[in-house]
Amino acid sequence: MLTASRVKSRYKWNIDHNLHSQASSTLAEAKALNRPHLTTNCQREFLHECWGLQLKDHGLEKELQSYQSYLHHYEESCLYVPISLTDCTHEHFCKAAQQLQKGTRESCEAAIEPLLPPTSQSHEAAKECINFVGKAILLIDVLGWRADETLSDFIIRVIGLDSKQEDHYRMPLYFNARTFAKVAGIKILWTRDLLSHLEMGSNDSTLSVFHNAKVLQLYEQSSLKSIFPDKFVDETRRTLSLMLPVADKASVEWFGSEQRRLGLDITAGDCRHLRTTQRNIQDFNFWRDRLIITKEAFDTSQPSGLLQFWRDDRNRVQWWTFWIAVTVFLLTLVGVVESALQVYKAYHPSPQQSMSPIWTTANSAPPVGYH
Repeated sequence: MLTASRVKSRYKWNIDHNLHSQASSTLAEAKALNRPHLTTNCQREFLHECWGLQLKDHGLEKELQSYQSYLHHYEESCLYVPISLTDCTHEHFCKAAQQLQKGTRESCEAAIEPLLPPTSQSHEAAKECINFVGKAILLIDVLGWRADETLSDFIIRVIGLDSKQEDHYRMPLYFNARTFAKVAGIKILWTRDLLSHLEMGSNDSTLSVFHNAKVLQLYEQSSLKSIFPDKFVDETRRTLSLMLPVADKASVEWFGSEQRRLGLDITAGDCRHLRTTQRNIQDFNFWRDRLIITKEAFDTSQPSGLLQFWRDDRNRVQWWTFWIAVTVFLLTLVGVVESALQVYKAYHPSPQQSMSPIWTTANSAPPVGYH
């Protein structure tokens, strides 16, 4: 349950995430819960401590802008720091993140516990620290991480390795997030949990898409990349290329609207273009099973309204057949209505049409020229 101070803090964060009264001057001196917001220098220090990223002074503001979606996620997560970690600073969490690439979860907990402040040096606090760092910094939900597993083993177990599916087909350009939402009626759930990427929801009504592409870039140049199997990060980026194709103008415009509305990572829409020969399902190893399930749900979905029927051009022959049939039906309907009106007028003439041309009253003057 949120305390009154946390509710107030979150309200302030939503109003202005740059409040100087709550900004951290350095990672080591500011408690994450009390001062969740990072100054420009602190953001640079955070990216360096966690990811080994070296940012130069020249163009720093512009460079940091591309990380804002990720940094805002971390700052907001700090509003929900567990009670056992209330004395932890941002530096404590950065150091804990580095420990997660070493050994089993049990050994990671043992290594992290002495790194925490005295009030948090307990086994339970170390466990909660790992869960928090996983979601807030690594963008991985590690609640299911077993004590005898390494983080890499846990990721492989959740995602799966070396898919046994032998399907052979090429995914078309229209196989993307926009078409899922606009044509198939499958709601896109933008997620910050990497392990939830490409998961279909109940009744195939939702699809989760991981949008923090900038974090994938951080993994690629960091020692933390070792927690993933070889080529995993690159393949994940290629799935984003499928979901958000830069060659599809309608998809680009749709994602731009989603990004502005929800504050998504803008770099997700900049993943490299996949050529036709790069869209084969066999080219995807780690995400193949989820892609196959996703495509099955997509192929079996049916439009639920005229607008979705209009957008559904997955089968061009079927699309033309449907709309030609609709056009013929409408033209036939117009013709039937017009014929019915003519028959009605024939049996029910208007008063002017039924009036005799001869005058009907004695006092009426005869027409001119009448004899």
